[in-house]
Amino acid sequence: MPEYNRLYNSLREQILNGCYAAGQKLPPERDLCTDFGVSRITARHAIRLLQEQGLVERFQGRGTYVRSTSPKKVTISNCDFTGSIRKNAPELTRKLICFEKVLPSKQIAEQLNLNENEECMLAKRSDIMNNEPVAYDRAFIPLKYSSSLDEKMLIKIDFLEMWTRAEKIVISYGTQNIEAAGASNEDSEILNIKPDSHILFVIDTVFNTNGQTVAVFESIYRGDRIKLISTNNKGKANVKITD
Repeated sequence: MPEYNRLYNSLREQILNGCYAAGQKLPPERDLCTDFGVSRITARHAIRLLQEQGLVERFQGRGTYVRSTSPKKVTISNCDFTGSIRKNAPELTRKLICFEKVLPSKQIAEQLNLNENEECMLAKRSDIMNNEPVAYDRAFIPLKYSSSLDEKMLIKIDFLEMWTRAEKIVISYGTQNIEAAGASNEDSEILNIKPDSHILFVIDTVFNTNGQTVAVFESIYRGDRIKLISTNNKGKANVKITD
């Protein structure tokens, strides 16, 4: 583990556990360097990560103070996950949990227009930011569109662009449904949150130019780390949010 991550994780844990209260000043950089045996550059990197998460605030000539126990939320705008992550959370990485052929649920099979007992590919992936899971998804893809899929492609943030290009799929439109919900046992295990914690459950269905479904994505976002917004020039939202 990089030295700055070791220092960052230690300070973050102390802040979240209340060892440092809101408004309390953190030790000076020189003390952190001595206590953790790291360089000044490493200490500054760790503190910058804390700033980016909204945990601390720095004042020139005064020091670094604990700001909040609630890390900032990453904004995903207008259903554009890839573009929003590139802009708002470029440090986010993706990890493949599983990739296998499965018999989907009746609901997913109907969405994919699959016959009874027809299998599809399932890729389950988690999104990590500063060693912390903030979201994960389940991607259901018909076998006829899965020949190009591999682990390297699946963990890319711009997966949808890469996959459709490789499979020569032209996307015509997509639908999205968002629900506020409580975390299930699987959600809490993967996202490292308490059961029934607030999550956003999002279903994206992608269609080609023939109106055929080419993929269904079920995404689960931590409610304390992700927010979804939608705007257009007419001032009307194009995302449905339900409870």
